[in-house]
Amino acid sequence: MKPLSLRKSKKILLGVYQLWRRKKKKILPAQAGEIRKDLEALQQQILDKNPSKASELAFKCEGYGTGILKKSSFEKAFGFVFALLFALVAALVIRQMWFEPYEIPSGSMRPTLKERDRLVVSKTTFGINVPFTPNQFYFDPDLVQRSGIGIFTVENMPVQDADARYFFLFPGKKRFVKRMMGLPGDTVYFYGGKIFGIDSQGRDISAELQRESLSYIDHVPFLHFDGHASLSEPFRTPIGNGYRMAIVHQMNEPVARLTADSNNRLEGEMISTSRIHNRGAPFTKNYADLWGIGNYAVARIVSKDEVRSHAEKNGITLGDEALYLELMHTPDLKNLMLGRDMAGRLRPQFRLRSSILPLTEANLKKIFENLYTGRFVVKNGHAARYVMQGGGHNLPTHYLTRLEGVPDGVYEFYNGQGVEILWGGVTKKLGPNHPLQKFSSKFTRKLFNYGIDFDKRVLMQSTPDTGRFGYFRGGDLYLMGAPVFKKGEPALEAFVEQEETRASSANPQNPYVPFLDKGPPRTKEGKIDVEMIRQYGLLIPPRSYLALGDNFAMSGDSRVFGFVPEKNLRGSPSFIFWPPGKRFGPPVQPPNPWFSVPNLIIWSLALLGFILWRWVHRRNYQLPLNFDR
Repeated sequence: MKPLSLRKSKKILLGVYQLWRRKKKKILPAQAGEIRKDLEALQQQILDKNPSKASELAFKCEGYGTGILKKSSFEKAFGFVFALLFALVAALVIRQMWFEPYEIPSGSMRPTLKERDRLVVSKTTFGINVPFTPNQFYFDPDLVQRSGIGIFTVENMPVQDADARYFFLFPGKKRFVKRMMGLPGDTVYFYGGKIFGIDSQGRDISAELQRESLSYIDHVPFLHFDGHASLSEPFRTPIGNGYRMAIVHQMNEPVARLTADSNNRLEGEMISTSRIHNRGAPFTKNYADLWGIGNYAVARIVSKDEVRSHAEKNGITLGDEALYLELMHTPDLKNLMLGRDMAGRLRPQFRLRSSILPLTEANLKKIFENLYTGRFVVKNGHAARYVMQGGGHNLPTHYLTRLEGVPDGVYEFYNGQGVEILWGGVTKKLGPNHPLQKFSSKFTRKLFNYGIDFDKRVLMQSTPDTGRFGYFRGGDLYLMGAPVFKKGEPALEAFVEQEETRASSANPQNPYVPFLDKGPPRTKEGKIDVEMIRQYGLLIPPRSYLALGDNFAMSGDSRVFGFVPEKNLRGSPSFIFWPPGKRFGPPVQPPNPWFSVPNLIIWSLALLGFILWRWVHRRNYQLPLNFDR
């Protein structure tokens, strides 16, 4: 038999010693004494560094472990279950209170965080969490930074499909990751893809919401012009069964009521709520003024034939261009219609104004060079939005976008660069000869119109919902975060003149509101316009936070479920460890201070636990062993 090393002999000594300690009172005293004698002899040989003698005694002691000291089936099962439960409880407590690995499930935070990114999340960034409940033992609101990233549980929040399981066993709620773009008492206003704001004291906080490191991120104050609508009072209309009343919710707050009366006349009125409106400031009666909603337009690319009737009706002369940019804008409580939403429900909704811009090939190339899309799956020439469970939406092919000649795979675009998604979320840039990377007006139109949801139904609604937005900033017209039309360009100058002419020549009984650059909320002196923001801005309620995704077109965030309660905040991502690449390391956000009360408390407790474990380990496993305990 091959002799054992001193290391292996020591391992046998420690294992049999623990068995002997537990069972020495359950066996005969003579047996216990003999085993002790051999264990002491083995220990001495190990201390004397005598491998041959130690090996001989180790084999003998090992026989005790498989014989007289052998664990029963019950003891083995009990030990396994206890170890498993202890490991699970320890892991759950650590993940709830200290740190946690986290996988990003969606594209709502792209490009900062992408699908299948893996992070380390610190649970001590803002306070000390109570495990398994949306509460904290300790919370310091001063540690929450504007434009910092937060992780929060959606428990007790109006989020669909909120249930989740930890380790596939324990019930819980999903956790979301978003950027904190408003603290309690802040009032914010949206213009040009940026957020301007004041705090509760009227101090300008715009610089904290528009950090230079986050210049690549834009924000839009809504997902849909008519938000989420709660419907009531079914009635029969000339075009089918519908709903007489729709309460429009934005930020999960009721902001407008749209009604069809008994004569099918449509009326609308604003709803004032103190939760989102500064008391004492005049309340706007114009829906488009709310939070800067009127500064944005839903955009799509349409053909000349599709806009011909609109152009003739409004006296617009069309050029030789085959494609046009349509901007749908300025929802108005006096300009309503009965229309069908994404769910096919007939109800009162806004009739948006429509403006058009001719698109030259140079314009289309500019759009393609700045193209971004949702992550999508191509199979048999059809594209569907990517989801982690199953890969793509289960939609009939006639609703899917047709991408002829594109190989099967998972793709996405950002800033005009297409990439293929490989195993584990690793990306590979598409070469210039890949069908998706070759410019064509046809592919550009498809990827612009359908590139967020890849669902043709978005253009079948009464109010098309492409997820693309146009907005002015400093005189330039932006699409997808890029100034596609620059101030002073003939096409944009002609568009501005056309909008002004339409506004001045419109019937006073049915005025036209042009889509023009209204400018940021600043005074002539360049200072923040405090009174304007107080009147039109969004007030963040006490102990609540405005949480927005970096990818405004695809993010279910505060615009849908409302403000995040303070008690729901769990922590902040501290490190991206997969996939490798430029984003490896801390995510882009203001650095969180390490020397904070919650950090010091939790790390001190962890250090104390390690010291205690080390003391117990040395007491039970450090030679010489104490046989008299």
